[in-house]
Amino acid sequence: MDNLLTVTFEAHHPGKNHHRRYEVMIGRDLLDHRTVTIRFGRAGQAGRVMRYAAVEADAVMAIIRERLTHRLSAPKRIDCAYRMTTFSADTRIDTTQ
Repeated sequence: MDNLLTVTFEAHHPGKNHHRRYEVMIGRDLLDHRTVTIRFGRAGQAGRVMRYAAVEADAVMAIIRERLTHRLSAPKRIDCAYRMTTFSADTRIDTTQ
């Protein structure tokens, strides 16, 4: 799989012992389908991995939008917000927009 973009978010609330990590990787597979890999769980642990693939970019964008929108509700759910900790993009990706 060709990894084109990776974004990692973390949420920490020491008082409640919440230390969460959420990583979204966007890429392409051997058949040139768009792929999304999402890793999440407790920071420092293996966590869970979910993989999606689609031919249409709109389908991939819908998956990403739905998942990241849920992260925005973290302050209500776990009393702390997610913050972006890493961002890496392939040179073929225009990240200025």
